[in-house]
Amino acid sequence: MGVFNFRQFKVDDSGCGMKICSDSVLLGAWFFAPYPHAQNITDVGAGSGVLSLMAAQMCPDAVVTGLELDQDAAKAAKANFEASPWAKRLRLVQGNFADYRAMPQDFIISNPPYFNNGLKAPSQARATARHQQELSYDTLIGYAADMLSPDGRLGFISPAEFESEIIFRAEILGLKLCRLCRVSNRPGMPPKRLLWDFSRIDCPQAATQINLRDEAGVWSKDYLALVTPFYTKI
Repeated sequence: MGVFNFRQFKVDDSGCGMKICSDSVLLGAWFFAPYPHAQNITDVGAGSGVLSLMAAQMCPDAVVTGLELDQDAAKAAKANFEASPWAKRLRLVQGNFADYRAMPQDFIISNPPYFNNGLKAPSQARATARHQQELSYDTLIGYAADMLSPDGRLGFISPAEFESEIIFRAEILGLKLCRLCRVSNRPGMPPKRLLWDFSRIDCPQAATQINLRDEAGVWSKDYLALVTPFYTKI
């Protein structure tokens, strides 16, 4: 894709196994909206850094750490961080996220790979990005259960078909579901994606629904309200 221009930052994803996708933008816009005063944020599997950059934009007091295993993606993310208005609050750590144990983390966010079955992608970088090898829902939830601060939050996105197993896995490891947003392409269609917000502590559960487009096929008002602060054109 090359350089993608957002309203307040740019992302160059050249050399990254997986390119910028709308899933990450939707997740970041939805997850951080209630937490503008976040202080400590970790982006697991940062890729080219789009979620980290969104976190820095939405949470002006936060220090954001991007964790990325792939060398080329880490290099791209680091360059994108340095070129952003928030370079002093962003840092990139290359390596396996499971080895990052610096301190309890207040917010962990991730857009994990979800093509855990089927044919491998042609390049190893793309295969690592797309297939649940190092980073999976199980490993992400397990990492959060170990590393979140007492009132910390975990946010991620998944395909809708994983709803039951994700809830089960989180319950086993002591994480409580606080918010769940089911994402459909249009009204009346089954959910395509799920946006998750888990906590260590009990909290009122809020389940919502968002349709990306309305009955006429136009971007919905709810979707536009989330992503317009980031997209220059939609």
